[in-house]
Amino acid sequence: MGLDIGIIRITYLDRPRGITYDFAWEMAQEASVSGYMHGEGNNWAGFTQRQVLGLLEDFANRRNLPDLVKADILAWLRSLPWDAWDDDLDISVAQDDDHDAMMDGPNEQDGGLIELHFNW
Repeated sequence: MGLDIGIIRITYLDRPRGITYDFAWEMAQEASVSGYMHGEGNNWAGFTQRQVLGLLEDFANRRNLPDLVKADILAWLRSLPWDAWDDDLDISVAQDDDHDAMMDGPNEQDGGLIELHFNW
């Protein structure tokens, strides 16, 4: 067995605007809790499509967002460089509690997967 060394490159995306920017902060806060690396003004986290759609539902409900505004946030989410995106993912279907998409790899219950870096 050998030791492989790699370089991580970050491609910063355009900042979203308006309420979508507020939602991006919500994702950054979630990454501070559930991410795998964080520190002062930085965090890294993997997200499944199921996870971000659940975050969006909670965010929209707390803020009583109209469907059109929620659709704008969803459009931004879909525009991110996902490793797959399932347009037919039903987040109301119960999730297997023993499955961890970050450790086991995503499956049909998770939808797509993305890793993001947040820096502030």
